Amino acid sequence: MTNNETSPSGNNLEEARTFLNSAEIDGWLTRDYRYTNPVFEAALGLHIENLTRPVWLWIPANGEPSILAHEVDIGRFPQGPIPLIAYGSRNQMVEAIKNMLNGASTVAMEYSPLYELPRVGRVDAGTIELVRSLGANVVSSGDLIQHSTERWTPDQLQSHFFAVEALDKIVIQAFQYVGENIRWALTEHDLAEHIRGKFDRAGLEFDDGPVVAFNAHSADPHYDPKPNDSAVIRREGWLLIDLWARKKSDSPDQRNISADITWTAKLGEPPSSKHQEVFRAVTNARDAAFELLENRVLEGDNPQGWEVDRAARKVIEKTGYGDHFVHRLGHSLGYEVHSNGVNLDDWETHDTRTVINGVGVTIEPGVYLPEFGVRSEVDIYLG
Repeated sequence: MTNNETSPSGNNLEEARTFLNSAEIDGWLTRDYRYTNPVFEAALGLHIENLTRPVWLWIPANGEPSILAHEVDIGRFPQGPIPLIAYGSRNQMVEAIKNMLNGASTVAMEYSPLYELPRVGRVDAGTIELVRSLGANVVSSGDLIQHSTERWTPDQLQSHFFAVEALDKIVIQAFQYVGENIRWALTEHDLAEHIRGKFDRAGLEFDDGPVVAFNAHSADPHYDPKPNDSAVIRREGWLLIDLWARKKSDSPDQRNISADITWTAKLGEPPSSKHQEVFRAVTNARDAAFELLENRVLEGDNPQGWEVDRAARKVIEKTGYGDHFVHRLGHSLGYEVHSNGVNLDDWETHDTRTVINGVGVTIEPGVYLPEFGVRSEVDIYLG
């Protein structure tokens, strides 16, 4: 799904400054402590190992960014274009933050009013109080994060194509593997291990997963098969496979884009009328969401995340399965498979961020009954 909008530059700091100026925000202060805020790394565009103290990145709308890190950690950062400022004591840290802000009146941080968007709300209340005590009005960085860190560059788009093409092959091979080994008491965990081996050989890396869920286990949206309690995959039954990964990175600053797909299949005899009814409800909901998103983008009226969720949820509710659609429709897709941009969500949250051009999302409605679950997942990129 594309239009003629200019691709992002790939320079997250420049993209942030562009947004800050357009939104009339004086600067963006992102803070991390022991890797609790992935937005810090995304904004910096670089993973730094072994950071043990609070670290701050200040990006002013006008002027040069700076990094504030503890004396214990500052040597971990490479010497480069962003000036490094060291602090030792708490008083030194607070004074350095005050000097960085330099009288800024409006500062964006990973703050979500009333905790409406947990993915954005990464900064604790005490940190917000600290920055406010220095004279700044703190506003949410939710839209800023999306604009500056979640829009894909052309190289990232190609990395996504690499990942999704590999996953498509692997999921087909996984079902073939089931068919070839169905008589040998193959378990869900065995198949998950087989898939993980395929990832490595295909040049993919992953943080966790995949979901391999047989029969009643497929009613658990995030079922994780373990060696000691996995079900044996029988000749007759229902099998759901949800797999995600990204192309292996060549360097610490390469942030390739994940792919994430879910397939479900009936093993053995043809699916029952109940299987078919639920499957149709899910795939019709998926298609309705995509149609709304596509039409609105082509009209130049990109929807907010909650609107796309609502389009799919209405379809499932009309079939009588609304109470069994227990999660949001889809999530932001980036370097992390569940990334920091807009989610397609009017259930777990009410995500009012716009699905802007340049980002990726998943569409993955599901219906989960006690005896089996159905989910169908596709990845969408708005060029």
